[in-house]
Amino acid sequence: MLYYVTRELHSYTIDRLLGSFADSWLPRPAFVQPLSYETLFALERAPVGNYVFTDIDRLGGYEVDAAAEIARCVAHAAPSARISNPPHRVLNRYALLRRLRERGVNRFDVWRLDEERVPTAYPVFLRREHDALGPESALLGDESAYRAAVAALQASGRGLTGRIAVQYVPSADRAGMFRKYGAFCFRGRVVPQHLMIADSWIVKRRSADVTAAMAEEEESYVRDNPHADEIRRIFEIAEIDFGRIDYCVVDGRIQVFEINTNPSFPRARIAQDGRMNRRKIVIEGVLAGFRDLDAAPHGGGVVSFHLPKPRLQRLRNRSCSRRLADLRALWRWRSTRVGVVDSLGIGP
Repeated sequence: MLYYVTRELHSYTIDRLLGSFADSWLPRPAFVQPLSYETLFALERAPVGNYVFTDIDRLGGYEVDAAAEIARCVAHAAPSARISNPPHRVLNRYALLRRLRERGVNRFDVWRLDEERVPTAYPVFLRREHDALGPESALLGDESAYRAAVAALQASGRGLTGRIAVQYVPSADRAGMFRKYGAFCFRGRVVPQHLMIADSWIVKRRSADVTAAMAEEEESYVRDNPHADEIRRIFEIAEIDFGRIDYCVVDGRIQVFEINTNPSFPRARIAQDGRMNRRKIVIEGVLAGFRDLDAAPHGGGVVSFHLPKPRLQRLRNRSCSRRLADLRALWRWRSTRVGVVDSLGIGP
């Protein structure tokens, strides 16, 4: 069993993918089981199995420590289990972009707004570190524009903590179109997902006018997987086992925007929308990737763990339905037990 761990409010990514198999050409992958941090923290128990930890950027520092303790205890109880994305090792956006800059992957730099360093290269734009909402400013061409934008943020009542300035690297083609590539990586298996082409430097979705040439370019990207070797190397540098990398290509070099550990997936449904060939390639690649994450044999049962001090809040405000769901989950885990072990891996 592969447990896909998310924040409770953000399980929709995996839930929508699994739900879409109801109208698919493929059976639902029963070995992939969504699981929330909140359920694990509330029960202080975890099923033994293979794990992929996601949503690391949505965890506070204490919660990262707690999640890392879960990973440690599962690995101790079942040494053969495969733990993907150990929470204490995954880099969030700022640290990731800094590392990629220092390793010569990215040519652009990044700065925190709440530190004394100011950008040394322009233009830059401002954004939150931990969301997917995109820029909070226009392109800022010099230090005076940067300082004015930062002052405007504070004047509007917004804080600097958790916000960053990112150097902008031009990537438009000769026709003024911008491309954003997205590809999954499952422990070295690279699965291209999409190619978005738009006439704005903020590429959040495809151009409203998708031409036949654009559709063919995207399908070729998904089919040919042209950047697989470089993507594998970037994931190794980032020490991330699973996620989706979003990037552009400038002068033949990948420039990484982020690696999202809880990405959205395409739907596995059958649809007559002109993108079915692409969808089949991606979905079948995603399933193969999940099988790679679940490839390690392991026992069953439940492992207990001790939350680090100071103890995590007890989640008393969880609804009755959530608490009942937690208890039902614990019952299911124990029904497949090979043995219940404590945090030291010692049986009762």
